[in-house]
Amino acid sequence: MAFRKVSGELEARVIRWFAYTWAESGALDEEHVLASLPDKLKAEIAIRVHLDTLREVEIFKDCEPGLLEALVLKLKLQVFSPGDYICRKGDVGKKMYIVKRGRLQVVADAGTTVLATLGAGSVFGEVSVLDIAGNRTGNRRTANVRALGYSDLFCLAKRDLWEALADYPEARATLTKRGCQLLQKDGLLDETVFESAKTTQLSLEEHVRKLESTVNLLNNRLQGLLADLGQEQAKLKQRITYIYIYIY
Repeated sequence: MAFRKVSGELEARVIRWFAYTWAESGALDEEHVLASLPDKLKAEIAIRVHLDTLREVEIFKDCEPGLLEALVLKLKLQVFSPGDYICRKGDVGKKMYIVKRGRLQVVADAGTTVLATLGAGSVFGEVSVLDIAGNRTGNRRTANVRALGYSDLFCLAKRDLWEALADYPEARATLTKRGCQLLQKDGLLDETVFESAKTTQLSLEEHVRKLESTVNLLNNRLQGLLADLGQEQAKLKQRITYIYIYIY
């Protein structure tokens, strides 16, 4: 890496990262091997390996199996080196994380005081991806999280979560409720704002239902008019045929 003018310290970090990856997976091209498999087989492997991990996440407990399977397929594995910051206080939360392997530290702003240590199975950032109205943090990170050693984390992006929830409205309501409970426990939920947003959302959903009903009604009327038009065209064609036969 010398010809790329990479510093010795950075080069050493890269080498250590590859060494860790090799030691844990036994090969560096596992993802390439999986990528060559048919989509259905890849999905079955992901569900078999990671579904139990997702079931252990508090906000996802008792969710519909279909939703969990959809979310499993959206999990991405990330490896962090010692000292890497997974997130910093004040960052906009766009992902939630599940610790698969390794240890993380929650540290104060200066980075010297350790407030908590997270291990395998720990989850953080889940409230920020739920995008709950009234969250006093504004969906920003409330802590600095740093890798103590090499650490493997599953991450789930906010857009992927909401894409999956589009097909599971009941689960969406359940997750929002659980997210609110977590915020309330920490005194981070402005309930006035939340209730106002909830009322607005219900009003919008009612408008959408009315629009859908109106569209269906208009569509039925259009189908009826088209059917009538077809019948009239058939009658007209029949009359023209009779006239043609009569004349000729």
